[in-house]
Amino acid sequence: EWRQHRLTIKEAFPNGWNPTHKLSREAMDGLRSLHAFDRETFSCAVLAEKFRISPEAVRRVLRSKWEPTREQ
Repeated sequence: EWRQHRLTIKEAFPNGWNPTHKLSREAMDGLRSLHAFDRETFSCAVLAEKFRISPEAVRRVLRSKWEPTREQ
């Protein structure tokens, strides 16, 4: 299943992932907290519409665990 998704993403983005709308760190944290608060109400599709980004971008933000260090 993940292989099929990976192939689909490679077909959709042959040059790699480079979204046109980029979220600030605060917006990403807000997106994560809304989804953690109520996953059914704040699904990926709803969050994508509210933040005006693609559902794939929401999925990537929710999956990412990276946090900037103090120097960054």
